Amino acid sequence: MATKSHNLWVLFIKMIEYNLKIIFSNKFIWFLLGAILFFLGMSVVYVLSTSSSNIGEFYGVFLFCGVLLVFYPTVFGIQNDQDAKTIEILFGIPNYRYKVWLVRIVLMFIIAFLMMIVFTWLASLMIVKFRFWGMAVQVMFPVVFLGMMSFMLSTVIRSGNGTAVVMIIIGIMFMFLSDAIYRSPWNLFHNPFSPAYNVSESTWAVITLKNQLILACGSLLFLLAALLNLQRREKFM
Repeated sequence: MATKSHNLWVLFIKMIEYNLKIIFSNKFIWFLLGAILFFLGMSVVYVLSTSSSNIGEFYGVFLFCGVLLVFYPTVFGIQNDQDAKTIEILFGIPNYRYKVWLVRIVLMFIIAFLMMIVFTWLASLMIVKFRFWGMAVQVMFPVVFLGMMSFMLSTVIRSGNGTAVVMIIIGIMFMFLSDAIYRSPWNLFHNPFSPAYNVSESTWAVITLKNQLILACGSLLFLLAALLNLQRREKFM
């Protein structure tokens, strides 16, 4: 029994190592560097700014960094497997959708969350004091939602470039609508730290909670839809 548990643990570690190599391959490193440079650049701007900074202003910076971190792995992951001819191997693994892609998706968001903790901690240390853990958690709701959406779309479009175009169009659409739906829980870019004018803190907290529930449920639905789409192997082979 001990030997079997040890072998399963070794297999699990090797699976994680394998998927980490895939995640950090190709162009992901450039998106990672882009997120780091963007954060550092905006931090310098806020440090040199003569006006006082508040945590609501940083939310958009962290959100953009988080989107950069998950954009490439979720949008181009399927295409990279097709180009590398590894998708045939994945389809040969029983219940592979739970053993491979699910592990890879979880690792992507763990990496993004750890980077968010580092970014928020540094901002809290260097610029203005705030609860960096809370900020990191809040940012991950839209980041996970957008990541799951792009992952699901990539299983439908089956082209990294095509998926990227669709995601950019969706992002621009929500940006144009952000003012009209600013007080709505359906606002994809809802900022919990920047309450709307003439809205009480308790009302804004309720809107934030509803927004998080919508994003969490949407993320789960997108994940299930993507995993179901990946079972239709004839679409990818």
